Amino acid sequence: MTVTVLPGLVVGVLLVGALLCALSPVPRAAARVGLAAGVISGLLSVWLAASVWIGGPVAVTWWDGLPLAIPAALAVRVDALGAVFLVLLALVPAAVLLYAQSYLDGQPAGPARWFFSLFLTLVAAMSLVVMSADWVLFLFAWEVMTLASYFLVIWDWTQERHVRAAWTYLLTTHVTSSGILVAVCSLSLVAGDFSVGATAAALAELFHRLPAFGHLLVSFLVLGFITKAAVWPFSFWLPEAYRAAPTPATAVYSGLMAKMGIYGLVRVLFFMLPGGGQPALVWGLVIATLGTASMLIGNIRSLGEQDAKRLVAQSSIGQIGYIVLGLGMAVALSGRAPLLSAVAFAGALYHLINHAAFKSLLFLTVGAVEQVSGTLDLRRTGGMLKALPFTAGLTLLGALAIAGTPPLNGFASKWLLYRAAVFGGFELPVLAVYGVIAIFISTVSLAAYLKYFGTVFLGPEREYPAGRRGPESPAAAASLGVLGTACVLLGLFPAPVVQAALAALQGAPGTALYGAGTVTGADVMGAALGGAGYQPLMVVLALALCALLVWLIRRLAVEPVRFTEPWFGGERLPASEARYGSEHLYRPFLARWAALLRPWWQPSFHAPPALERAIDLDRWLLGPVYGGFQSLAGLAGRWHGGRVKGYVGWQLLATVVLIAVLIGIEGGLR
Repeated sequence: MTVTVLPGLVVGVLLVGALLCALSPVPRAAARVGLAAGVISGLLSVWLAASVWIGGPVAVTWWDGLPLAIPAALAVRVDALGAVFLVLLALVPAAVLLYAQSYLDGQPAGPARWFFSLFLTLVAAMSLVVMSADWVLFLFAWEVMTLASYFLVIWDWTQERHVRAAWTYLLTTHVTSSGILVAVCSLSLVAGDFSVGATAAALAELFHRLPAFGHLLVSFLVLGFITKAAVWPFSFWLPEAYRAAPTPATAVYSGLMAKMGIYGLVRVLFFMLPGGGQPALVWGLVIATLGTASMLIGNIRSLGEQDAKRLVAQSSIGQIGYIVLGLGMAVALSGRAPLLSAVAFAGALYHLINHAAFKSLLFLTVGAVEQVSGTLDLRRTGGMLKALPFTAGLTLLGALAIAGTPPLNGFASKWLLYRAAVFGGFELPVLAVYGVIAIFISTVSLAAYLKYFGTVFLGPEREYPAGRRGPESPAAAASLGVLGTACVLLGLFPAPVVQAALAALQGAPGTALYGAGTVTGADVMGAALGGAGYQPLMVVLALALCALLVWLIRRLAVEPVRFTEPWFGGERLPASEARYGSEHLYRPFLARWAALLRPWWQPSFHAPPALERAIDLDRWLLGPVYGGFQSLAGLAGRWHGGRVKGYVGWQLLATVVLIAVLIGIEGGLR
């Protein structure tokens, strides 16, 4: 089998699996088919990515020339950048599908099979997005991805809150994605072709001839992609949409689907926008500023959340801000400081990979907590360490990773971003300010997850609904274990990940402007910017020695711990009154930042009255049909009065009508 058939197989296996899941008669069969399709497709994706890293880009044209003389082709091309995303699309969905084997136990057959069918369709669409070499195929895959994710958000359509969240998500992303369509069509008119390469050349020509029009088209593209990535101020749809979707879907939304917006942003900024000049400086600073604002607002808002899922969702906005900040710094520093540009890009892509691991892990732990406690309200949880010991350990691991605690993966990527920002301040002073904000926000992120971990797993146990089951099945534990292991390994061995990021940047035009070809992953993590660099294994050794020293001091110099009842001034209080709940944490800090906690812009969508009447199926279609059936049911109820003579009469009438019909058919046949 040649490598060129792998892109089609990756998408084909997922779509066939989606069809089989939709036709599966029982939920457990749909779950197993979904897992098998996800694993097989994931192995093919890894094979394809490895082939790209070893032998170079893989390009295939499935259909050259579309109907109606549209200058486009169904063509795919996987380069080093696409290979990075394909590996993420292989590993994260497989882990989430493994977790979903037990998460959906007890669900009716219909919702369960449609969940797995939509989930596989979503992954197939995302795979096609990162492989598309033509904008027509890209936009088709983008639309399928949006619709599949919309139906997963509205999966529990009986709750009005979920319907509203899904509707806001769908309209917001479609309105901003229309800008991508306008920009692509405009560039294709200049290029005479819808291929990605031709439109990139057309944009460079526009910046040379009509720079204002070039900036306008870039703004359309950037707006569409940062909305999908949930970058502030276009992140208002995310907390409610993530809360409404099933937890396995939410893990993929945050871990992967938001990254599709980042993927599009990378393609525009590094593969289409001319580097090293005034456009790169302007757009680099704009993107870096949006990333910093998103990082600041998202993480501070997560502190004030009392809903576990919304807390992790708000944190996603903040962590995406780190990635966007790194991309903005890389673009702004291109041509000015190529080495720093490479470091910033490597840190951004490294943090993207890390975010896929620890954010998927944290969302799955939220699902575990919800299954046992029956609630997402942090004020009603506590003491779950005994019920969920393994989940608690992985939650703590994910919290430390996302906060940037060495030697876990979050620290290594943030360390690169900090260095790029601080040293970049010598070229552009505002970047040093952004770096200081990034360092401060890491402590806020740690505080938010300490709130989540402490209020859910520590403290006295609470009473939960009888019959709730724990999700620590072997499949769920294995899923959490895989993601937790990834957080550890990505932190201990950063050089190969950084090397993959630099290889992705080497495929961009004007590579010398970004410095990707002059350094290796080991250089970036080492002494490329001066100093000893970051040595994670030495950090592990130092932490182990410190832990041993603390243990010795405690063993030799501390009296044994004596447990006593809490003292409340001589008064006995129930635990519910004496508990220090999540609503009490960080009150002075949140009061000072109250302006950031309030939604600044929460758009509402209202259709014109005529359109509302046209799309109101309940009024002109479903309502009358339901009313007709209700009338027939009432009539049938009056006819069935319980009298035997009446039933015999109806049977006699039915027999006469049947005979008349048969005679009529017989006569017609003759």
